[in-house]
Amino acid sequence: MTYRQAVDYLFHRERRAMRFGLDAIRDLLGRCGGPQKSFASVHVAGTNGKGSSTAMLEAVLRAAGYRTGRYTSPHLTDMRERIAVSGRNIPGAAVSAWLHRHRDDAEAAGATVFEILTAMAFSHFRDSRVDIAVVETGLGGRLDATNAVTPVLTAITAIGKDHTELLGGTIESIAREKAGILKPGVTCVAAPQSGRVRAVLTSSAASVPCPIVFSRDAVSIRNLECTDRFSRFDASTELSEYRGLRLGLIGRHQIDNAALVIAAVDALRKSGWKIPDRAVAAGLRGVVWRGRLEVLRRNPTVLVDSAHNPAGVTTLALALRTLFRYDRLILVFGVLADKDYRSMLKILAPAAHHLILTRPLSERAMDPALLAGLPALKGKTVTVIPDIRHAWKTALASARHGDLVCGAGSIYFAGEVLKLPVCKR
Repeated sequence: MTYRQAVDYLFHRERRAMRFGLDAIRDLLGRCGGPQKSFASVHVAGTNGKGSSTAMLEAVLRAAGYRTGRYTSPHLTDMRERIAVSGRNIPGAAVSAWLHRHRDDAEAAGATVFEILTAMAFSHFRDSRVDIAVVETGLGGRLDATNAVTPVLTAITAIGKDHTELLGGTIESIAREKAGILKPGVTCVAAPQSGRVRAVLTSSAASVPCPIVFSRDAVSIRNLECTDRFSRFDASTELSEYRGLRLGLIGRHQIDNAALVIAAVDALRKSGWKIPDRAVAAGLRGVVWRGRLEVLRRNPTVLVDSAHNPAGVTTLALALRTLFRYDRLILVFGVLADKDYRSMLKILAPAAHHLILTRPLSERAMDPALLAGLPALKGKTVTVIPDIRHAWKTALASARHGDLVCGAGSIYFAGEVLKLPVCKR
């Protein structure tokens, strides 16, 4: 089986219905020899900030000298991004070799594509002899396939309303699903949360039971400087004092994610992991996580962001107001039909001078022509261009020196933009 054949197989399998539950992944992992038992792991759940926090913590652990694994989803431009060892994506040959060896096992277990990729990731981490892997949940937590790991630490990023059709219609029900990754005796670090979410997480930790540490209580952030090129801050914890930390990802929200990572470092140190302060500084400074307030060019400023729910676009809108200066905002927007696009456009549209509505390459994509009639866009200059390539070229062609072009609405959309020749690095 070639890598192309492997991708085609997974793509066609992805059309099957999503399924929650751990029976199939445990069956498949058993057929693969239990690879999840061969490495330590940090398990990360949440609504927003999971990927960035996972990338930061993996970068810190790698800077500390550990051989690391990183498992995230979805990918932006290449499926291999989801599985990385020491910062390097899984080779295509390893993907095809694993599927050649375990395709029958996956079929026998009735595994979904996410369960297949999870088992593939854990097998790759075992075969690569990683010391520790940072593993991001795909959806929820309690019944997510990644919950087959037994972590040395759990982490929960900001929780908001998303995937309500699967996780429940209230913020409390969503928080309970995320809290399903908690394990007896294993410390959980959690990002700043609303009062209701904090109450659910605290109650869940007490019932497991396990210690829970909220980063806002454990990490003091001072002398914060945020620009459209970097963020710099000081931080202090029970164990360390950091001066002039520089973060490679921009946006005030990334400081909250960095604080979560710093709290995680303290928790890991207390468990015996050797992570010097210089590794924290190096990891935060050097972390790369594409499609998150990523500036692609300047004059005019062109950026793409993976915001795909109301909380994410609220963060994006704040960044547009506080970090960037521009004459006109040209917003290119593509969203999935199962997202709260009405609220998203209500948040983003007021600052936009021109909106170009397009369609992500997904069967779940929202028809942009239907977006054009929403009340939030009344009185705005709106252009509907379903083809992403044409939409993006139109936005760039219309931008003048002092303008800002921003693409947002979906991780799938951000990934397609980053594949375009004008955006490749």
